[in-house]
Amino acid sequence: MSAKGTSQRRKKPKLGRPIRSSDEKPTKERIFDAAVELFSEQGYDRTSVRQIAAAVGITEAAVYRHYSNKEAILDAILEYLDDHVYRPLPGVEMADTGGASIFRSMLAPLPGIVAVDPNMVKITRILFAEMNHNEGIRGFLRNELGEKADDHTEALFKRRIEDGSIRPCDPRSLARVFNAFREKWLLENFIIAREGDLDAEKIEEALNTSIEFFETLLCARKDK
Repeated sequence: MSAKGTSQRRKKPKLGRPIRSSDEKPTKERIFDAAVELFSEQGYDRTSVRQIAAAVGITEAAVYRHYSNKEAILDAILEYLDDHVYRPLPGVEMADTGGASIFRSMLAPLPGIVAVDPNMVKITRILFAEMNHNEGIRGFLRNELGEKADDHTEALFKRRIEDGSIRPCDPRSLARVFNAFREKWLLENFIIAREGDLDAEKIEEALNTSIEFFETLLCARKDK
């Protein structure tokens, strides 16, 4: 065999998966994004793995290589929400908020979550839409927006009352009122409003008015 023939054989491309461009998301992330989109648009129960696969442009078998079933995708969505919203909350041991009130430190970042990650709007809609008939979602909300949230916020407020940053009051009651406001904020901006209504600047301005209300009503002079 000639050297030329050997060279041509070596140049023959190998079979295998196509090379993914540097700006293309990995398949697992694309499945995640497609599921979030479909769950938020038509509901969890009405969305099939086949539909998710079609939205990504892959086979059902390819979906199952990354997620064992549809429930596993939902679990990943809840874990994502926990990682990006609940775990980054200020810790109980936090004593310094950089000169900002505790109310501003906890509320001001909320509009930024929407601006940085559009999936958050869709995920929040999934939670509110599915919570009445999905036990997994109901349990997640019960844990994150119920007693756990009140316990966490109460501990933060108690610390700030003790150091004189917040005027003396019942920290448990304050935590419940504050968390009720946050839940209403989520409802108004993520559920009632639609994508076209989400003006980050207006949302931030309206939220700032509420922050100032909490500060005026409850903050000691040094924490304003």
